[in-house]
Amino acid sequence: MQILDAAATARALPWDALLDELAQVCREHQAGSIQCPPRLVLPLAEDGTLLVMPALGPGLAITKLVSVHPRNAALGLPTISGEVIVLDSATGQRLLMLDGPTLTARRTAAVSLLAVQHLAAQPPREVLIVGAGVQALAHAEALRALHPQARLFVQGRGAALPERTWDLIIAATTSREPVLPPGLGEGALVLGVGAFRHDMVELPPALIRGAQVFVDDPAGAQAEAGDLLAAGLSGAQPSLEELVLGLVAVEQGRTRVFKSVGCARWDLAAARVAARHA
Repeated sequence: MQILDAAATARALPWDALLDELAQVCREHQAGSIQCPPRLVLPLAEDGTLLVMPALGPGLAITKLVSVHPRNAALGLPTISGEVIVLDSATGQRLLMLDGPTLTARRTAAVSLLAVQHLAAQPPREVLIVGAGVQALAHAEALRALHPQARLFVQGRGAALPERTWDLIIAATTSREPVLPPGLGEGALVLGVGAFRHDMVELPPALIRGAQVFVDDPAGAQAEAGDLLAAGLSGAQPSLEELVLGLVAVEQGRTRVFKSVGCARWDLAAARVAARHA
């Protein structure tokens, strides 16, 4: 089994290839050739969470084991720890062990950029990223690589946000209260990518209620998207898969919100890319 550290995992996951593979996984999942059961979520001490995420596709299977401890930042420790095991589904032989936080950060940013590809009326030029952690950095790197024309403004949670017009706003925090002030984001494309539990809320409920809402994974979002639950949206929302397949229309004249909670088929897509590039 080949073991890739954080730097090697990042090198094995180029952005263009990630977006292409994510789109392919959407098509295969729609066709029924990918299995992605709901992830197992267990509470840990100190507000931590343990995630166990398996997925199976033609040729490869993966399991991701990740722990998330939002309070670790105050201790000078990483918020996310974990690994992704990639195996040959025909023999069970372990092929790769990838760095879990690096893979998670890059595939999450790639999912966001795939959503932007389908939801933005034009390539973004004025971008606000709220958050100063790993996910904020990964999204900034993805935008620099795929949208070099964009001007990025990165602001930590809790700081005053500039009042201006944004094409794209990305919230990448683990906040339990909205990080955007009232009115900010109206008419824009807004991505909520940091809050992954039912008790985490980054986006104002009023913003969501007035928006056309999309999700990365309908099953996961109904249980874990605290932003949507706080806004009273308990039913299924149009998905990234439907966007990729052209099954849903985008209303460009109104606010668009894309809520991402993550799922193992995105990890499977990243594992496929890594298996080719490692």
